Amino acid sequence: MKILLVQSYMGKREPAIYPIGLACIKSSLTNSEVRVFDPNTSKDPLGELQTILLDFRPEVVGISLRNIDSTNKRTVVYYYPYLGELLSIIKSVSRATVVVGGSGFSMFAAEIMQMENRIDYGVYLEGESIFPALIENLHAPEQVPSIYYRKNGTVHFTGTAPPCDPDRLPRPDWGILPLAAYPEKNGVGVETKRGCALNCIYCVYGFLNGKKYRLKNPSLVVDEIVHLVTRCKAERFMFVDSVFNYPKTHAEAICREIVKRGVKVKWSAWFNEANITEEFLELVSQAGCDSIMLSPDALADPVLKTLGKNLSRKQVIATYRLLRRFNRFDISYNFFKNPPGQTLGNFIAIILFCLHAKWQMGSKVHFEFNSLRIEPHTRLFEIALGEGVISESTSLLFPTNYVNRRTWFIGAAFDLLLAIRGR
Repeated sequence: MKILLVQSYMGKREPAIYPIGLACIKSSLTNSEVRVFDPNTSKDPLGELQTILLDFRPEVVGISLRNIDSTNKRTVVYYYPYLGELLSIIKSVSRATVVVGGSGFSMFAAEIMQMENRIDYGVYLEGESIFPALIENLHAPEQVPSIYYRKNGTVHFTGTAPPCDPDRLPRPDWGILPLAAYPEKNGVGVETKRGCALNCIYCVYGFLNGKKYRLKNPSLVVDEIVHLVTRCKAERFMFVDSVFNYPKTHAEAICREIVKRGVKVKWSAWFNEANITEEFLELVSQAGCDSIMLSPDALADPVLKTLGKNLSRKQVIATYRLLRRFNRFDISYNFFKNPPGQTLGNFIAIILFCLHAKWQMGSKVHFEFNSLRIEPHTRLFEIALGEGVISESTSLLFPTNYVNRRTWFIGAAFDLLLAIRGR
C-alpha cells in the first residue's frame, strides 16, 4: 500500500521541529511504500503537497496533528486552521483515505471528528502499533483499538488501547527527512521515556502518556543517539521528555552510557530543580549537555503549590546559585505572568529575580513570561470552570488563556510594555 505521511502545518510562524512522531510511525510500516512530507520546511507548502499527491498517488494519507496552538506562550499562535487547508488540498486532487493522529488530535479527538468530516479515521494517543493495525483493517476499523471511525454518518470510538512498551518499539527512522532542514538548537528530539508522574495543573502529559513512567532502556536510548551522530551527522539534539531528570537514576544511567561510549554531541533538556545536585550537573556536562531549561513557573511558595509544582522558592533559588557557580550551561527559565494565586508582590519578586540573574550572568540566562493556556484533561480546566473563566460550553479547541481576575492587570501591563519595546 502507498502511504503518504504529512506533518501538520504551522504556517511558517515558528521554527520547524523534526517530526519524531512520523519517524516512529514510518519505522512501524514495514509492508508499505511510504513517503513523508513536512510542509514546515517547504518554500511552497500547499503547492508541493499537491504535486506529491499527484505524483505519488497514495492510497492513505496520514496527518500528524502535533499541536493545536503554541500553548503556553506569551503570544499564542493558532495552528489548527491549517489542518483544513491540508485537507482541502488532499480531497481536491486525491481519493486517498485520510487518517489523523498526534497529540494535538488526541486532546480534542471526538470534537475534531465531529467538526471535520473530511477525516476518515482518527488515531487516539500512541500510534506506532495502532496505525499499522488500521492499515491492515481499513474495512473493519472496529477491530482495532484506539480508532475513531464513521459509520452511517455517526462517529464511533473503539476504546483505548493499552500503553505500549517503549523498549519494544522500533528505532525512529531518522532517514525520512534530512536533518539539515531543522537547524534550530532544539529542532531534533530524542525520547527517553513516556509518562509523567508530576502534577502541574496545566500539563497534558499525564493524559497523553500516562502518570506512570515507562522508561526506555538507557542502552537503547544511546543507540539512537549514536545513530543520529554517526549515521545522520547530527551535531546536537534535545531530550523531548517533559522532564529529563525524573526519575533521576534513569537520567544518570543515560548520561553515564553516553560518557562510556565516548559520544561527542551537544544536547539540551527540560530539568526540574527538585533533584539537581553538583554531582549531577558534573555528569550531564560530561555527557554533552550545554543548555538547561527550567519551568518553575512561579517563585512564591503559595503559587508554586497552587500550580501543583513539587518545588519551593528555596529550591528554585538554590538551583540558580548552583548553576551560576557551575557556569557551563545556557539557562532558560519559564514563568507565568498571571497564574492562579498570583499577587502583585509575587510578580515583582519574579522580576527582581530575573534582573538580578541577568546582572550576574548576562547572555547565559534567558527568561520567558508566558500566558497560561487552559487545556482539557487538566486540573487547570477544573479551576477555570469553577472560577467562571470558562463554561461547560467553552470549546477549548480554540485557544483560551487563564486570567486571574484579581491581578488581571499584570498580564495586560506586561504585554503593553513589550509592545512598546517592539517585541
